[in-house]
Amino acid sequence: MTQISNDCFKHSKKRISLEKAISILKKRIKCIKKTEIIKLGQSLGRILSKDIISKINVPSFNNSAVDGYAFKHSDLNKKSETSLKLFGRIIAGQNFNKKIKKGEIIRIFTGAKIPKGVDTVIMQEDCYLNNNEVILKTGIFKGANIRKKGEDIKNGKKILSKGSKLRAQDIALIASIGIKEISVFEKLTVGIFTTGNELFEPGKKISSEGVYDSNRYCLKNLLETINCSVQDYGIKKDNEKLIKKSLKKISKKCDLIITTGGMSVGEEDYVRKIIEKNGFLNFWNIAMKPGRPVALGKIFKKPFIGLPGNPVSVMITFLKIALPTINKLSGFLSPKEKSFIVTTDFDFKKKSGRKEFLRVTISRNSNGQIKIKNYPNSGSGVFTSMVETDGLIELPEKLTYLKKGTKVKFFPYSEILI
Repeated sequence: MTQISNDCFKHSKKRISLEKAISILKKRIKCIKKTEIIKLGQSLGRILSKDIISKINVPSFNNSAVDGYAFKHSDLNKKSETSLKLFGRIIAGQNFNKKIKKGEIIRIFTGAKIPKGVDTVIMQEDCYLNNNEVILKTGIFKGANIRKKGEDIKNGKKILSKGSKLRAQDIALIASIGIKEISVFEKLTVGIFTTGNELFEPGKKISSEGVYDSNRYCLKNLLETINCSVQDYGIKKDNEKLIKKSLKKISKKCDLIITTGGMSVGEEDYVRKIIEKNGFLNFWNIAMKPGRPVALGKIFKKPFIGLPGNPVSVMITFLKIALPTINKLSGFLSPKEKSFIVTTDFDFKKKSGRKEFLRVTISRNSNGQIKIKNYPNSGSGVFTSMVETDGLIELPEKLTYLKKGTKVKFFPYSEILI
């Protein structure tokens, strides 16, 4: 199966824009077309491999939207109160076959089927009982408080499209048309590892030159958040034979391989060298910050994404580059990364020629207007900034000075992974 074409884009020292990189990815990457049938109750976050078509009307019959009384609208006195004779009661789920006659009214509860001979329901709060009669005020319109057959979903309607990622409300909608099993794309199995002699597993004794590996934990949980099946292969020391062996092993078990670190041109950056010798590497320098080198290619016939080593760069390049790749491979056809226009509460200088993403927090001024503040330390190793901020703002390539009060695009973290 082919997911990434060899001509994705050739190695070049010239930086390309993020938009160009994403455009190329979308054109060259194809879905892994394995599907399975699963129970509806297990489908949260899964991606539909077929359209969902309703074979019924929802609701399947006219029913009451409220607790009240059902009657025929033509029985109303248009100028004064109307008194109608009470004739029985209907509850939800009851099979009531009698026809309501002229001058009669029936007690009805929410969800109960509208009986023959009536066309309007009045709320119980808008009328009152007088012995065995119901007194109705004027002003109620014909058809009030009745849910019409098929007003939500009509028989034959497509309610969800192939490539949709299922949310709680989507699953409820499918349940409402009586479907208990659905066809979805199989979860993407992603193998991950980090590289570096300086890395240590949390809980282990660390050397004076070492750091704990946070990248793998970030990557694993980002992938699980978007419902990938993750195989964690741990930390790999900077050893060419070891890394090659690991990549070969992972390629036999996973649909996609993602690593962090080892992608630059240094003598100890082995991942890139191994990819070029045993597959191909469509490598690019993207004009973005944070970013650094990011790689897309194939290793032992499996798709490969190489992310930078700095923690902040890992998360931001995952959100902006790896995520669109994974969505396409997974069959997710309609991801919606929501952005909002907000007003800056700070000045900022930047270099021309690259897109820059600033970590920001949301606040409100005395007038209740939403403002954003820039995180004071913008280093790529300051991962605290990803915890203590609410999202990213996007500064375009040509911008060199951001003035306080400027309107910019804001991407909440909570919206990006949906």
